[in-house]
Amino acid sequence: MIGDSGVLGFFALLAVSLCGLAAAPIWSMAVAAIALTSISYARYQVLFRRAADLGLRQATDQTLIASLLNALLASGGAYGCGAALRFLSLA
Repeated sequence: MIGDSGVLGFFALLAVSLCGLAAAPIWSMAVAAIALTSISYARYQVLFRRAADLGLRQATDQTLIASLLNALLASGGAYGCGAALRFLSLA
C-alpha cells in the first residue's frame, strides 16, 4: 500500500511537469498539490483520527496545512522545471 501511494505521488508530479512543458494553465499546480495532500492524508488518516480523538485537532490542522504548502512547493517546482524545458527547447 505504501508503494502505491508513492507511485501516485510521482505520477502527480510527472503530470504537473508535463503541464508545464505543454504550457497548461498554472492552476494545474493547485490540482497536483491537492492530489499530493490527499495522498498524504490517506496514508496517515489513522494517525489523524487518533490525534483528533486525543484533542489535538489544532495540531492535525497545522500538519495538513504544512502538507499542503509542501505539496504546493513540490508541484510549483515540477511545473517550473517543465516550463524551463519548454523554453530551452524553443531556443
